[in-house]
Amino acid sequence: MRLGFAKHPVTNLRQALTGFERSGFTVLWRPDRDSALLAAPGTPWAAVLLEVHDVELELGAGGVYLVRAPGDVDAFAQAHADREWVVEPCDHALGRYAALRTRAALAQRFLSPSPALARHLPPGGGLVGQEG
Repeated sequence: MRLGFAKHPVTNLRQALTGFERSGFTVLWRPDRDSALLAAPGTPWAAVLLEVHDVELELGAGGVYLVRAPGDVDAFAQAHADREWVVEPCDHALGRYAALRTRAALAQRFLSPSPALARHLPPGGGLVGQEG
């Protein structure tokens, strides 16, 4: 498991995009009308996902940890069933996804990237144990 990119829930995607683009970020991919994946200035890889989503807004900003296979997201959730899962493992435009809130009220998100997302990740998807 490895940190893939930051997720920033927003209430106004257009306004958030404008702010990031003024800071030199570029849009890599729009998986749907409510989200945008951005690259940091001078890099070709995913750095930030902006998303309009009520549950994610409640969770707040945080990292998205990448796992190798869709079943790994489900297995991780099952192995940690005692945690506060705010988003149970589910299919998402970005891949297989789940999110929890820690006891310190921090968001932890887990994602097995879809092929469409994998194009925007560093070689090997930034995953430990995968060749680039």
